[in-house]
Amino acid sequence: MNTNPTKEEIDFVRGALNQYNCERVGEDGHTPLNLTEHDEEGNLIAGLLGGTYWGWMYVDILWVHEKHRGRGIGSGLLREAEEEALRRGCHHVHLDTMSWQAPEFYQKHGYEVIGILPDIPKGNQKYLLMKAL
Repeated sequence: MNTNPTKEEIDFVRGALNQYNCERVGEDGHTPLNLTEHDEEGNLIAGLLGGTYWGWMYVDILWVHEKHRGRGIGSGLLREAEEEALRRGCHHVHLDTMSWQAPEFYQKHGYEVIGILPDIPKGNQKYLLMKAL
């Protein structure tokens, strides 16, 4: 077993799985959905990184600089991303967040916890959430 595959091997495995998926359910239509927010001086203070595929939006990262939290910036980015997802024909959103990050933030925005992974890392939890658009 090779524990340090080359980029070519990794790309091959990804391509093989993508081909398998496409043969079963068609192209996923993955399109990045990335948003950023800057302050008055042009400094990057927040961002949402994710995408859309198979009628779903996913949020990979939603980050707001600590100094700017509690001002509605994260809510605005999430709302804007959901609106764009609707324009793209999405019907749901999914994401995960850690217990020390923002599960309550997402629940406040209508997200439902659909799964919890315990002890990741030990003594903490990873929450899986979704929302119908």
